[in-house]
Amino acid sequence: MTLFRRIVVRYRESLILALYIILSFIAMTTSESRIIEGLRSTVLFSVGVLENTLHHTTAYFGLYEENLRLRQENTRLAYQNFRLQDALLENIRLRRLLQFKYETAFDFIPAKIIGFSPQDFVTGFLLSTEDLDQIQKNTAVISTDGLVGKIVKVSGDYAICQNLFDPNSRVSVRVQRNRELGIISWDGGEGLLLQNIPNTIEIKPGDVVFTSGLSRIFPPKLKVGTVTSVKINNQQLFQTIKVKPAVNFNRLEEVAILKDMNPK
Repeated sequence: MTLFRRIVVRYRESLILALYIILSFIAMTTSESRIIEGLRSTVLFSVGVLENTLHHTTAYFGLYEENLRLRQENTRLAYQNFRLQDALLENIRLRRLLQFKYETAFDFIPAKIIGFSPQDFVTGFLLSTEDLDQIQKNTAVISTDGLVGKIVKVSGDYAICQNLFDPNSRVSVRVQRNRELGIISWDGGEGLLLQNIPNTIEIKPGDVVFTSGLSRIFPPKLKVGTVTSVKINNQQLFQTIKVKPAVNFNRLEEVAILKDMNPK
């Protein structure tokens, strides 16, 4: 059996089908009979539907890519807008700090909070500033709202600030209304304690507490907080007084480190 005959025998059905398709195509393109014309119309309609479907499918994927690009652009613009808003808020905070310096005449160094200090060392913040070489240990750290704490260490590129929530923090204060002296310390939670106030002294919720000035670290009349509750202890000499800090430590971002504890 020759090669040609083997091919014909093996692919006979496929060759017959191809022949029928060719003859049908010739008949549709040459015949004008109603049947052939109907078949021709049906084929043309089918081809038209197929092309229309392919067109819409292509358009769909084109729109998908365009929507993806627009979403990416929208994300970029949203991030840029967020950065501009954040820069505006930072500018407002820094302007408040400069205004505070002008109003109080304190000589201080601005610094940014860049992290938290190691918990095994002290409860506080890591501070960064361009004037690190001018910072000394045991200088007061403040914000526009009030007292933050003090510098306890200057090392490398950072300064460590001990805030009022450190268990070892103690600040001499006065009650604004009656000038009574006391000591501010951490209450173990999210507030402060005003200590060493006898039961015989009247302290009311809403009383403002500020630094007494009886210290080589903290200058006088820096706001520390506001009394929130008072409890008389009949079995003890001193009353329990809780104070809300003037500074919101969770929102703090910029601080001022005093170079001189006395206003100019």
